[in-house]
Amino acid sequence: MNNHRQLNPLLWLRENPIATALLLTITGTLVYFYGAIELFGNYRKQTVIYWIWAICGKTEYDYGHGRFVPLAMAFLIFRARKKILSAPRSSEWWGLAILILGIFFYIVAYRTIQARVAAGSIPFVLYGLIAFIWGRHVARHFIFPLILVYFAIPLPGLTQATNGLQVIATQIAYHVSSICGADIIAAGTNIQSAAGKWDALAIAEGCSGVRSLIALTFIAAVYGNLTQDKVWKHIVLIGVSVPLAILANSIRVTTIILIAEYGDAEFAAKTYHNFSGFIFFPMGLAGLLLCGFLINGGWKRERQKTTTRIIQSGAEKPRE
Repeated sequence: MNNHRQLNPLLWLRENPIATALLLTITGTLVYFYGAIELFGNYRKQTVIYWIWAICGKTEYDYGHGRFVPLAMAFLIFRARKKILSAPRSSEWWGLAILILGIFFYIVAYRTIQARVAAGSIPFVLYGLIAFIWGRHVARHFIFPLILVYFAIPLPGLTQATNGLQVIATQIAYHVSSICGADIIAAGTNIQSAAGKWDALAIAEGCSGVRSLIALTFIAAVYGNLTQDKVWKHIVLIGVSVPLAILANSIRVTTIILIAEYGDAEFAAKTYHNFSGFIFFPMGLAGLLLCGFLINGGWKRERQKTTTRIIQSGAEKPRE
């Protein structure tokens, strides 16, 4: 039976001793398997949670934003707390099936020593548990925060994607720099001065833009959830983040080449290269915010507000 009263967590624990015991048992079990069993990572000495935290800190995986995922999840859940507490509650038996599916994924990960599979089972286990205990109306508020877990799990094909992005950045930088008058030669992912005025610049993995692409996609997902009222708008915003990140990084590489061609090549290859990311990532972020504004019909609403104010001011003007 659905319960429409606002949920009081402490009162619910006292009124439902069997469900409370089940919840505490399952929670304790999950904490043990995900936070205490050391089976993954180097020398199989890392728990699932520690593996996620450690791998997001490695520069070669470009997943530094992953350490902010728990904060984003906590913020979104806290933001929806009133809806969660006032949602109708009922036990959903299909939630138990999703919970078991998550446990199955963990068992597979345990047998194959695949930390990614174990980490990927977390949303299934938590969502199934919530749906089984409190029902779909409460669980639906946890769907998107739990999906964010996957932004902290490095993709296995990331190296191949990085190579493709290196080529794209090289080609865009080469053509734009040539249009700007730079006399350069592109060979693979290397760009050099045709006159030999500066050493060849290699568009390495760090210049591929994959780090900013994944981070901007993560920000787009959270930003879209906070600002967009339709699912299709949210999807469009996430999709737009990909070309924005590629464009911002390509412009960054282009400026490095132009500074090397027309200015100080050593400054361009070292100092400017190291700090230019702090300039162009905010540009991609600004483009993302602008796209979100336009998707919501921002300019149209602003024109309507301006027109309304003009009409109201004209109506309020005293007659002579």
